[in-house]
Amino acid sequence: MKFVKEPLLHFLLIGASLFLLYGWKGAPAAGASGGRSAGSPAEQIVVTRDDLERMNDLFARTWQRPPTEDERENLVEDFVRSEIYYREAIAMGLDRNDDVLRRRLRLKMEFLYEDVSSLTEPTDGELEAFLAAHPEKYRVEPGAAFRQVTIRTDGAGTDAETRAERARERLNHGADPESVGDPTLLEPRVAQAPLSEIDEQFGEGFGRKLLEVEPGAWAGPVRSSFGLHLVWVEERQEERMPELRQVREAVERDWLIAKQKELKDAAYAKLRGRYSVVVERAETVAGPLTASGARAG
Repeated sequence: MKFVKEPLLHFLLIGASLFLLYGWKGAPAAGASGGRSAGSPAEQIVVTRDDLERMNDLFARTWQRPPTEDERENLVEDFVRSEIYYREAIAMGLDRNDDVLRRRLRLKMEFLYEDVSSLTEPTDGELEAFLAAHPEKYRVEPGAAFRQVTIRTDGAGTDAETRAERARERLNHGADPESVGDPTLLEPRVAQAPLSEIDEQFGEGFGRKLLEVEPGAWAGPVRSSFGLHLVWVEERQEERMPELRQVREAVERDWLIAKQKELKDAAYAKLRGRYSVVVERAETVAGPLTASGARAG
């Protein structure tokens, strides 16, 4: 009797029981027409030309060749089998209380609205307005290009501040930067870079201090986690808003995402208005609440 313990047998028995119970109750196998009674004409399943092309294309992509005549017949029969099972499952209510199925259908609805919104091409005026409404996303942060000489602060018995001041005087009198300062792995020259990137290399707040330095002379020292730095600021870039032509691709992408959300929210709000929602709280609550928070009953 080992086969009695087989899970597959249990599954088949449960399925057969459901089928018999379903038939005993005389529940209609409802399709798009809302159901049928015994002796009524069979429901119609239409396999369209689009369905056939889609099946053939999928087969060809999978097997790298077109299907044979027999294989096409099998594809059609498999399509019909799936459609019949789908209709019968819906009629039996097998879609109820299925969280996975609910999530998949929700995603399909949301994808539908996203597809609709993707057909919309924004005008320059719409993109300009979007750019103006979200300046924080596109604002060009300040930056600088500079040279630096490092004075280490970890040497025992050394006065780093005094050494830095002397090194600055030498540099401003024409000394070669490579002959001044301590060995370091830091780059002696940093090309134009935003402050956030400068801070990643030299430490938090270093880039902001460069904006306080007048270009065209050796200044400092500016402290970092590596020591003291004498800096020659070659160029500073102030914070600014870019023109649309400079960030059009990013603005158009973000505009489309926002439009998709707007359309989905509007469609949901319209559908939501067709429903009255009652939320049954725990027994400790005096009565069920509606979705708006008002007491029901």
